[in-house]
Amino acid sequence: MKNYLSEFIGTFGFVLIGWGTVVFAAPFVGYLGISMAFGLAYAAVSFAFCSGHFNPAVTVAAALSGQFAAKSKTKTALKVIGFLLMQLAGACAAAASVYFIYSGKTGYVYQGMSGANIIDRYTLSSAFYLETLLCFLFLCVFLGTSKETKARPIACGSFITAAYLLSYPVTKGALNPVRSTAAALFSTEEALAQLPLFWGAALTAAVIAGLVYNPAVSRLFQKQNKIS
Repeated sequence: MKNYLSEFIGTFGFVLIGWGTVVFAAPFVGYLGISMAFGLAYAAVSFAFCSGHFNPAVTVAAALSGQFAAKSKTKTALKVIGFLLMQLAGACAAAASVYFIYSGKTGYVYQGMSGANIIDRYTLSSAFYLETLLCFLFLCVFLGTSKETKARPIACGSFITAAYLLSYPVTKGALNPVRSTAAALFSTEEALAQLPLFWGAALTAAVIAGLVYNPAVSRLFQKQNKIS
């Protein structure tokens, strides 16, 4: 139960700080400030909850790599589903909090909030490729660093900052489908319509990264190389 609560709180904090910065402070901090807000928020919640994922792609990749396993495949699948639900709930709760605060602004009239992941200046195929590529690299950073040291939060937070600097002009920064979903719920119909792209890219990257880091798959390739 503690791990599930950690996923809720950690994802809540990540989305609240990251998307909140977009909504309230974007004109003042620009791309760099937004990127740092997401990266620093992820690093901070990772320090607070050292076994946390806060991202469905991380959970799926970790499960496929064998780094996130229960006593049986069924229990592992249930654990993955539980993490995903708590991540989604945390992200939506954070988005609702941002909306509640923003709606208290003097003269507020709801017209959809800014900062949702929308592709409007690039083709969907190019945006999908970028999201998949960056998410895969992020997962390699996560899976390749040990949770037993301070390296993982720093490495992952740093990569998110760098990735957002690149991706924000293209996709408004994503790499996390629950962040995309939560923001889209308070944005436009276009953002909701493009959600499958962000889920598809993240899960594609998760499957590839999970198999790359799976010891059984690695041993299989090693055996084939010896035979050849």
